[in-house]
Amino acid sequence: MARSLRLAIAIGLLAGLVVGTGTVVADPDSSNKILDTRLVGVPNPPVTVVGVPGAGAAWTTDDSRAKLFSDGRLLLDVEGLVFLSGPNAGRNTVAQGRATVVCNGNANPATDRVNSDPIAFSIPDGDAHFNAVLTLPSPCFAPIVFFTSVGGNWFAISG
Repeated sequence: MARSLRLAIAIGLLAGLVVGTGTVVADPDSSNKILDTRLVGVPNPPVTVVGVPGAGAAWTTDDSRAKLFSDGRLLLDVEGLVFLSGPNAGRNTVAQGRATVVCNGNANPATDRVNSDPIAFSIPDGDAHFNAVLTLPSPCFAPIVFFTSVGGNWFAISG
């Protein structure tokens, strides 16, 4: 009996953890943090994730973070996002980027992918900062945050 009770409690706790993780329902009166993660650069060779293609070369980052709140507010702090190798290794040569949030596995790209306006991206240091509210779809399951080129290829991803 005690073993069955412990098992039932463990399953209930696990179910609560799974259900309560990674889901956003747009709520204009709420600002709960639903994602707080580091960003990692594009590997070599680049990969496409939920329909978002990787940039054409490998990138690395010193200490970049993304925080997403249930009201759509995104805090993006990109530090030292630079080419990993090649003639521009250790430098950024791109003047602008975008913050992109993809929800629901990008099942409907017309509504599940939300892009910011262009953001200044420092040359050669590779720093960018963004603090604004994006209009997320409702619901927004399993959000992924990208820092992309203005054209949409990702340099860094939440992870």
